[in-house]
Amino acid sequence: MDDNRRRRSRVCTHVLANFLQKGTRQYPLVTQNISLKGMLAKAQPGIITGEPGVIRIDLSADASIEIECEVIRSDANGVAIDFKPMDEESFFHLRNLVRYNAPDADQIDSELKTPAFEDEP
Repeated sequence: MDDNRRRRSRVCTHVLANFLQKGTRQYPLVTQNISLKGMLAKAQPGIITGEPGVIRIDLSADASIEIECEVIRSDANGVAIDFKPMDEESFFHLRNLVRYNAPDADQIDSELKTPAFEDEP
């Protein structure tokens, strides 16, 4: 996908995350970049393209981000994750994480004027 089709800016960040496979396993991930709509992590064997799950990023003992997601690519180049709509608290923390790592935090806020998710039937 070209950058001009993306709905959200990606920011470089290297935080620890966990991919929780629906009902089975948990895989540790290290992010390469993240946006308000998804993330790219370093390659992790065992994660399969098309697989649904949950991403969890622990920010502190009292704050975490937990988002339902789908793996859109998993290969030797990395694991690309698409976020599903999330609760307000996770969005608040994700937005702050992205803004903090963005070269232009105001750009991140201006992107919120356009919906990130397609209307679901």
